[in-house]
Amino acid sequence: MAQARCLMQLTDREKQMLDGAFGPGPQSALRLLVTLGEIYGAQRMIPVSSCHVGGRSYLVSGEENIEWMSDLWQGGARFQVFTSTNPCSVDFELWQELGIPEQLVINQRRLDEIYLKIGAVPLGSCLPYQLGNLPLPGTHFAWGGSAGATFVNSVLGARGNREGSPSVVAAAITGVTPEYGLHLKENRYGQVLVDLSGLDHRSLTLSQYSAIGSYIGRTLVNKTPVIIGLPPSLNQDQIRFLISPMPTAGAISLCHLVGITPEAPTVEAALGGKKPEETITVGIKEMQSSFEKLTTTQKEEVDLVCFGCPHCSLSQIKEIASFLQGKKIHENTRLLVATSGPLKDLAKKMGLVEVIEKAGGYVTTDLCISPGAPFHLIPGINTVAINSARGAYFLPGACRVDVIFGDTQDCLRAAIQGKWER
Repeated sequence: MAQARCLMQLTDREKQMLDGAFGPGPQSALRLLVTLGEIYGAQRMIPVSSCHVGGRSYLVSGEENIEWMSDLWQGGARFQVFTSTNPCSVDFELWQELGIPEQLVINQRRLDEIYLKIGAVPLGSCLPYQLGNLPLPGTHFAWGGSAGATFVNSVLGARGNREGSPSVVAAAITGVTPEYGLHLKENRYGQVLVDLSGLDHRSLTLSQYSAIGSYIGRTLVNKTPVIIGLPPSLNQDQIRFLISPMPTAGAISLCHLVGITPEAPTVEAALGGKKPEETITVGIKEMQSSFEKLTTTQKEEVDLVCFGCPHCSLSQIKEIASFLQGKKIHENTRLLVATSGPLKDLAKKMGLVEVIEKAGGYVTTDLCISPGAPFHLIPGINTVAINSARGAYFLPGACRVDVIFGDTQDCLRAAIQGKWER
């Protein structure tokens, strides 16, 4: 049967791959990307320097992902680009203590084995930019996991779209991705000016930055914000808490932080010399609306307090350990602090993990606390307190639980007392 004519301009190597010269695995991967490119009107493929697989969780991707990845591997596909992995639904060391079903652990191991064989780097984190997967400004990437992709676009200045796992895997195998969307300079200019200058940034907590980001996401939906009024001293945790809810509350994959984003040294540069379509001001009232909107219950009892959406940094772990020093988690409440394996190792050396465990909490690795969380499979978890707007958005749908979205300190007090203070 004759091949369907490709509308994109492919290189000789890409044509050979599409014809099957490199085996059926790479052929299938490139065919997927060609189809994607034609849907979005891409003219050509471009090289990618970095990939990150978002759909690692068996609970989310299922048996179909195992079958598809196995077919690719058996067809000769191997990752050609540095490709890290997201968290999953399992902590392989603590699964029994956490009550995670054994069959889920077995199935997750099966999927992970294929990712390792095909060439993935098993970081198991949604913060791969903290762990060595760091795209450079102006380069192109293909990442699943909207929080990480938005951070890379907005802070590191690399270029990429919001990808599903199949297109990320295909890019990792072929080394290319279709040139459309945020890969193109003309699509990266800001549209809406967002003024945060009326807020006292010296007193804002991470959760409050998260609430602000959630408001911006649901207000702008898919328009690119240009944010002014941020202090130059903003740290990485504050930035990622601000940015990570935007692609969940809305569909934002690039946020210009004036003075921080490489493409936004000035407002004029961020807007491409044009006037903003509109200007909005975000203050205390707008911020508070996110806490109210994302809290789904007025219950006082809290079954689970969790931190780590996105995964906790070392600074966050240190703050949690400092609060818990000499205290005990309530007998009816669990506390999870989700992070990556490398950061947990560092936290162990610093004595932080011991403090949290002595208090009765768990520091987990590999585990996603939303949207790939297994909480609906663990008996007794009905109400979850969380300090992240991103996590609060995902948990009710992913795990069928009620959520209380609040500040880090309030969440920790709830873990100690077993209930939420209103």
